[in-house]
Amino acid sequence: MTHALLNRILLLDHVADERFREHGRRSTSTAAVVGTLTVFALLEYHLLVEHSVSWDLVIVIYAMGATKVALMLWHRFRN
Repeated sequence: MTHALLNRILLLDHVADERFREHGRRSTSTAAVVGTLTVFALLEYHLLVEHSVSWDLVIVIYAMGATKVALMLWHRFRN
């Protein structure tokens, strides 16, 4: 005998199909791109207005870009 709450959770498998997962993947990818562009805009602001390079922002941009490319390659060769 299973608990009623567990039965409700198991029913979510029918609701969360491939379309739901695809929307989640796309929204996460879009959020990563927007985050990268926002960090790049902050870097440009520091460079143009304050005339200094904020190295922590440069590291964040490279980390996000490297993660995106690595995951794209991993998914490409995995499928």
